[in-house]
Amino acid sequence: MCKSVMICLAIVAAVLVFAVQGQTPPATPAQCSSVVSSLGFNNTNLMGTWIEVARNPAANVSCIKINVDLWNNTNLLVNISHSSSLQSLYMDVNEKANITLATDVAASTAGYNVTFTKNGQSETPVYIKLLSTVDSDKYLLGCAYTDANNNATSYGFILSRGGYTAAGIEAANNNASLYYSNFLNGTYSNVTQLGCYASSASQTLPLLTGFLAVAMALIFKA
Repeated sequence: MCKSVMICLAIVAAVLVFAVQGQTPPATPAQCSSVVSSLGFNNTNLMGTWIEVARNPAANVSCIKINVDLWNNTNLLVNISHSSSLQSLYMDVNEKANITLATDVAASTAGYNVTFTKNGQSETPVYIKLLSTVDSDKYLLGCAYTDANNNATSYGFILSRGGYTAAGIEAANNNASLYYSNFLNGTYSNVTQLGCYASSASQTLPLLTGFLAVAMALIFKA
């Protein structure tokens, strides 16, 4: 961990002055539904535990944690825990998804239409795209929507494995805003992670949790 705030900020600034996937920013940032290529979901770097640290527009829940596992190299198993409201720190909602990975290269990088189940009931499918990783894969940026013809149903999200900082989240968000309309320069909503607990007040999650990401929220679903 950096012992000097100035050194930390200098490192963040140096690492996060990046062009998403080496591309020149477009004249108009792309809507999620028009993004042609997503990061592939069949990637061992996505496996493990992620937390959602930011979303735009704001999520209506808090304490979002995602566990991602690859099964038989054919399916992505996603388990998401989150609170039932923005105010609550109690992760009392659990959602699951079993994503069958496409074998065709083009299809595997087009994003996935994911149906989560909660209490055995299927929810509205959400189309999820992973856009880029930032700062040595510390942050994973993505977007999702439920209706490709209605941009109001879409949102952008930032996941982290841990070790995130306010400066890092802001830099990742602001750079992504050059490319994707779901990220607005200087504007994003933090997803509360401090003080979250799963089953009892004595079982508190640390502010910087370990290796999380639909979210795949890799992924997630509010």
